[in-house]
Amino acid sequence: MTESKDTQVRPTATIKSIVKAAVIEQSEKAAALAKEEKARQEKAKQEEAGIKVIKLEKGAVEKVKETKVSVSKNAADTDKKIEQKAAKAEKETKKKAVKAKKENAEVKKNVVKREASVKKEEKKIAEAKDEVKEKATAVKTEAPKTEASKKETPKKEASKKVASKKAVNTKKEVVKKISDIKQETVKKAKEVKKEVAKKAESVKDTVVKDTAAKDTAAKTKEPEVKLVLQYRDYDIEQSVLYNKARAVIGDKFESVKNLNLYVKPEEGKVYFVADEETGSFDL
Repeated sequence: MTESKDTQVRPTATIKSIVKAAVIEQSEKAAALAKEEKARQEKAKQEEAGIKVIKLEKGAVEKVKETKVSVSKNAADTDKKIEQKAAKAEKETKKKAVKAKKENAEVKKNVVKREASVKKEEKKIAEAKDEVKEKATAVKTEAPKTEASKKETPKKEASKKVASKKAVNTKKEVVKKISDIKQETVKKAKEVKKEVAKKAESVKDTVVKDTAAKDTAAKTKEPEVKLVLQYRDYDIEQSVLYNKARAVIGDKFESVKNLNLYVKPEEGKVYFVADEETGSFDL
């Protein structure tokens, strides 16, 4: 069978060229698709990273807010506890001071009473001395050294001896009484002095203890709170912000009573209110 004249036979080289061109075209399309897919994936990663950054920023802001509220609450609670303890200690001190004052007044009253008793005893001693003098004078009067006394009857002489003996006994009794009164007076004075010293020491100890208790209550502190801001590349402690604010405010800082710091990491700034003065500085 003979071939038709219209049938065209392509050379082998032409077929290879067509196949090669098709392969190249497919490769280029595959490369373009791979490039597009890679670009799409990169874009998706960037969008995902952006969402994560936004979430982190939002979380950091919320955390800073929560920390600020917590610190303010803790500080308020601490101040309240210190005030309550100080008020309680002051109340107890006043109560004990009133009690000590009352006891001191009672001691003074007892001292005055004892002093009056001592004066009374001294008066008795003086009266006893006068009595001795009077009796001694009476004895001398009863036994005058004259010629008439020598001629007296034995009865009168016996009476004289009895009177003399009586006077001596009376004198001895008075001397003994005076000695007893003096000893009693000295003893009572020592007791009063000892009691006053004891009461004074007790009052002193009470005041010292109350003062110490008050100082202890005033000095009592809660655990120290340390605030650290961590945001992106920032890692700043509260003390650093405090020192920066102090440097910005300058000499006026010594008279500042209230200092409020407002941190804005997204702006890289810290705003402050020192009493009535406002300002800002960089993180």
